[in-house]
Amino acid sequence: MAPFVARGNHIAIGSEDSVLCIDTTTGIFKYASIPPLSESDANNAKPKQQTENAKPKQQTENAEPETISQKTNSEDYSHLNLGTCLALSSCSSFLAVCTSDKNLTVWNLSTMEVMKQWKTARKVSSIKFDSGSTQLFVADKAGDCFCYSLSTPTDQGKLILGHLSMLLDVVVSDDNKFIITSERDEKIRVSCLPNAYNIHCYCLGHTEFVTSLAFIRQNLLLSGSGDGTLKVWDYLNSKLLHTENLKEPSDEEMDKAVRSVVVHRVSESMCIAAVLLDRVKTIFLFKINGEEPTFQRQTIHFLAQPLETAFTEEGSLYVLTDSVTNPIEFLGKDESFQYTLGESAVIGTLLANANHLKIIQDAVHSCNGDLKPLFKRWFDNVQVYREKKLEQMKTQPSNPDVISSPKRLRVE
Repeated sequence: MAPFVARGNHIAIGSEDSVLCIDTTTGIFKYASIPPLSESDANNAKPKQQTENAKPKQQTENAEPETISQKTNSEDYSHLNLGTCLALSSCSSFLAVCTSDKNLTVWNLSTMEVMKQWKTARKVSSIKFDSGSTQLFVADKAGDCFCYSLSTPTDQGKLILGHLSMLLDVVVSDDNKFIITSERDEKIRVSCLPNAYNIHCYCLGHTEFVTSLAFIRQNLLLSGSGDGTLKVWDYLNSKLLHTENLKEPSDEEMDKAVRSVVVHRVSESMCIAAVLLDRVKTIFLFKINGEEPTFQRQTIHFLAQPLETAFTEEGSLYVLTDSVTNPIEFLGKDESFQYTLGESAVIGTLLANANHLKIIQDAVHSCNGDLKPLFKRWFDNVQVYREKKLEQMKTQPSNPDVISSPKRLRVE
């Protein structure tokens, strides 16, 4: 659910019908309209059904299943705003965009030519490239993750893993050995690649949905959740190393859900994490150091609601907000990585163009959703039963002359 991403010195912004890519060093803008899907692409998205007379093959315990069920979960997520999702490859050569109408398109950034186009099976919640920029991993709202190949022509994506709950984020390790997925049911799953049906481990500890994942370094993972905490994991050993609570004592009655987490790696031992909370006009910046990570917090307040953030290669931070006139803010840093609001000539030129501003405003509309529907609702059925029982007892007429007869026992 991120229509605003950065990789290297490029920033990409996507709406439902167009994409805009900016080179922050040269100030060059590249624009492309998202082409509609052809009928063949739409037909290829439909899962192939097994024929009635076909007999399923016998599977061994560790063998990869021939087919995986394509059925969606019965729970309805139509009230969630799953808009445009973007991903930039690690080499900054490819841009992938998936719109709410399940149109997945990949461009070559140097020429802005369409390389591949598919229709996904369902609405998408997160997309990521692998480190080699040869595969695209797509997580959807039904809990499935598909793999799309950029190097070999395929009719449709390959289903590689599935959850019982809605997927919210997906990341791939730098060595392409693991794919990590987070879901609404508080779990973080670490699966092996290329055979993602082999589960390496789970990272369990959050008490609400896990919205965002990011790598601090190769063996450490940072996660943000609806429980208002950040957690650092040694994901290879399923070990929790640190918990950072974003709630204050006065916020106990408020649901402070982490909206997104974006990380800039400064060195092997230090990184900067930008954290956004749902319906909170503040950005939390954390300097994370050491093997046993320590957190140094910086807080920056905004007049508008921050929706997404993106780090460029040199560590500058760009923020997408719901402001009508100034939807992108620039934050510069000093030598100690303290960030302050500043001005960017590139952003000024971008916002001065009416067509570009329209794309940004559409992107804002795409991601301006509320995370409140992701919280689980708990019902006390016993209390409801007791209240109804008391009402029935009050309405029933009382007759003291009527005495209940004792029960009779049958004697053989």
